[in-house]
Amino acid sequence: MLRTLWRILRRALLAVLAFALLFPPLYNLVVPEHRADSIDLPLPPPSSYRVFVANWGYHTSIIVQQPSGWSLGPPGEERAAFLEYSWGDRLFYKDSDYQPQAVFATLVLPTSTVVYLNGWADPPEFRGARSVYERTIDATTTRSLLIELERTFRRAAGIRLEPYPVVAAYDGRFYPSYGRYFWIRDCNWWTVTRLAAVGLAGSGAGVLFSGQVENRLHGFHRVKSDATPVNSSVP
Repeated sequence: MLRTLWRILRRALLAVLAFALLFPPLYNLVVPEHRADSIDLPLPPPSSYRVFVANWGYHTSIIVQQPSGWSLGPPGEERAAFLEYSWGDRLFYKDSDYQPQAVFATLVLPTSTVVYLNGWADPPEFRGARSVYERTIDATTTRSLLIELERTFRRAAGIRLEPYPVVAAYDGRFYPSYGRYFWIRDCNWWTVTRLAAVGLAGSGAGVLFSGQVENRLHGFHRVKSDATPVNSSVP
């Protein structure tokens, strides 16, 4: 009897494992990433603009210098000097739901997502970041990168949907997002894919972990600093 139950359990576990390994890649092949239609932003004044990629441990984010006079920041920080963008699973990232069934869904099923937006002061600080990479880009690339990032937000009539209520321990705001999350399209894949779209990184294919991101970046150098971020996307 026990031997029979063990065989049934083993087969069930193998079936779950096979599904977890095979379904996300198949979905990834068949269903393209959903993005907002192209967004029109003006060309910023000619200048060099700074962009950072921060590694917070398991998660990465993109921090872009906002052109003077623009208002892309979250409520209360619309004209912030720098804007932090990151993306992730709604339950795991925004709601901090770490129950086993929620984690399984996050990794294996195409779950709903959020985009995180925070406004930073100048100069930005990076307390708690494992590593930070920086480069400068011209006005045209800055515009292209911000359009690419803004296309992550769900929109109605071209306008971002309202952010979710403030989440404790986060300085920024979470917004409804396009895209489905699972292990083959995770937050670090998103970081590299957004940068790759404007020529600032190689392909995001195969990027799962934050430590893989740095090897895909183009033209960035590591920032050596003991400073710590006041405005982290990770509590």
